[in-house]
Amino acid sequence: MLIRKGNFLKRKSASLLLAGVLASLAGPVPAAAPVAPTAAVRAPDAVAAEFYGWYLETLDADQDPLSDRYERFNAYVAKPLVDQLLKRLQPASVGPQPPGDYFLQSARIQGAWLHGRVHAVTLRRQARSADVLVTLDGDGDAKHELVLAMVLDNGTWKIRHVNRAALIAPESSASQPII
Repeated sequence: MLIRKGNFLKRKSASLLLAGVLASLAGPVPAAAPVAPTAAVRAPDAVAAEFYGWYLETLDADQDPLSDRYERFNAYVAKPLVDQLLKRLQPASVGPQPPGDYFLQSARIQGAWLHGRVHAVTLRRQARSADVLVTLDGDGDAKHELVLAMVLDNGTWKIRHVNRAALIAPESSASQPII
């Protein structure tokens, strides 16, 4: 059915006028809720700093992060590394075990690290891997630097490997073994 231009314009104008009057009587129209952006992946250095803050706090509370806080530990550490660390704890582990703490790469834990500041910076980042420099900033000589190899695992950066900064090889972390 064809619409006559004259009648259409008059009816359309009247309809628009009526809609405007009704809208003004009804009050302001609420704004549409903003669309939530997709969850952004947190930066690897932010994850590393959060992990070390939590890890040191857990050690300071005389708890073992791997056994006492296993679920939280898994949120920060890649599964292959968790499996290797659990394997080391088995009584039937073969070979000598390295002394000290794996995540601190030290035979002794300095009290200054437990209460100092944790600073992290991303050194290199690719699509699914990153190297992060973590500094445990204690008093004076207690400053301790670590380099973490991290991997992107289901939208979360996780620790794959830890080295002392002074001992790091010049090659990329992607080519280094897990432990």
